[in-house]
Formats: sequence, structure tokens, C-alpha cells
Amino acid sequence: MLRHVVLMNWNHELSVEEAAEVKRVLDDLGAQSPDVVAFSHGPDVGVRANGSDYALVADFDNADGWKAYSKHPAHDVVRGVMGKIVSDQAIVQFQIADSIAGSQ
Repeated sequence: MLRHVVLMNWNHELSVEEAAEVKRVLDDLGAQSPDVVAFSHGPDVGVRANGSDYALVADFDNADGWKAYSKHPAHDVVRGVMGKIVSDQAIVQFQIADSIAGSQ
């Protein structure tokens, strides 16, 4: 299994409408991408200071699944929305054991 993690910081405080659009386009991306095994995302809840503003975690059977997800047309919609509001992001992909992914 391949886990894809994206941590994002906004370039301004999001309006209610912008936050709803982020949720909508990411929910749609997760639902439309057939290679996604597991998909979650959400804003930082503020338990620890200096965290990122938002996170996305997506699991795939393998790197080819991630590549297909990255090329999916719904991803272009996400890039268009995020390009206007993200100031910086960190991305990492790493291998996880299938038994761990199944318990997520």
C-alpha cells in the first residue's frame, strides 16, 4: 500500500464559502478516483500549536494507483481551487503494510 499525505497552509483565513468549496472538491476527488483505497481530509483542530491548516491522506494499492489519481480530471478541479488559497504545502508518499491500511 502507498500512503499519500498532503499538509497545507492557507494564504489567508478562509471564508465559510471557501472552506465549503475545499471540502466539496476534495470529497468529489476521493469519490471519483477509482484507485483510491481510503481517503480522508480536514482542517487542523488546533490541539497543538503551529500545525498545518489542512491535511489530506489517501491510500492506494501501489504507485500506479497514485499516478492515475494524480491524472484524474477531478484532481484538476482541486488544483484550481487550491492554487488560489494555498501558500505552501508539504507532500510525502510512503509504503504502509496492507494490514495497517485495512485498520484505518
